[in-house]
Amino acid sequence: MNDEPIPQNKAELLTRIAESRTALEQALSRLSEAQLTAKAASGWTIKDHLAHLAAWEAGIAALLQRQPRWAAMGLDEATIAQHEMDDWNEIIYQQNRNRSLVEVQQYFEESHQQLLAALDRLAEEELFKSYAYFAGGKTEEDDTRPIIGWIIGNTYEHYDEHQGWIEAALGGNVRREA
Repeated sequence: MNDEPIPQNKAELLTRIAESRTALEQALSRLSEAQLTAKAASGWTIKDHLAHLAAWEAGIAALLQRQPRWAAMGLDEATIAQHEMDDWNEIIYQQNRNRSLVEVQQYFEESHQQLLAALDRLAEEELFKSYAYFAGGKTEEDDTRPIIGWIIGNTYEHYDEHQGWIEAALGGNVRREA
């Protein structure tokens, strides 16, 4: 997590998500289809970053609704148990890399709307319940941490992280609005 204090309520959390998402969307809106689909030195296109963000956001949205997180991301329990996060990300990349830009943009938007709907239904005090509370008692690494940390990590911190990589891939030609 970054050095910013954790939001203390749902309104604060939603504001931070909206601000970061808006900054990312504004940066993306200035890019051409060619820029969005060109491979960077990492091998990923910006479209691939969007699919990655969408998958992780879909996963946290499912978890908040007490649905299987990994299935929402296109992963299965065996894969999760036998592999590390980098492997999961590679699987997500492989599952989405041949999708069209339009399909990925739609997925990016739909997963965000699913997350916002899940957050809307969440009682404010539930933001501070554990991951395990939402996972039906199933244990995971760090499962005692409040769910708000997982939400932050799969929304605004994740957007900011990938916006930095997107900017680097474009040689710094995409900058946040001040």
